Amino acid sequence: MKLDDTDVHILSFLKQNSRISNVEIAKAVGLTEGAVRHRIEVLTASRAIERFTIETSGASASYYAVVMLKARADTKKMMAEVAVHKIAKETYEISGEYDGCLILEGASLTEIDSKIDRLRKLRSVADTKTFIVLKRW
Repeated sequence: MKLDDTDVHILSFLKQNSRISNVEIAKAVGLTEGAVRHRIEVLTASRAIERFTIETSGASASYYAVVMLKARADTKKMMAEVAVHKIAKETYEISGEYDGCLILEGASLTEIDSKIDRLRKLRSVADTKTFIVLKRW
């Protein structure tokens, strides 16, 4: 789907605050609330918007880890296998010494450790390198 400038502005507002009202967006981009709602529906249907999410404050702390993956053979096969298991919050195919980069999120370090163990058991994963996030800036 080709995005026009208005779509890009709508996406920008939603990235900054996924809870922003359609009325607020409409005022900012010069459309009616109905037109904004329709554009968001089209963006969602075309998968330009894959999901709406929130970030929490430190009060309900989450733990994060960055995990680098090396494929045993085929990178795309490994990344597909990782995606199917829905272990990671974010999944990236990358270039360089490692083939994949994952962002893991968990309510505890024990949960993060469990997710790493699950990754290491995947047949397509040859090696992992893990970094625990100490502080988010």
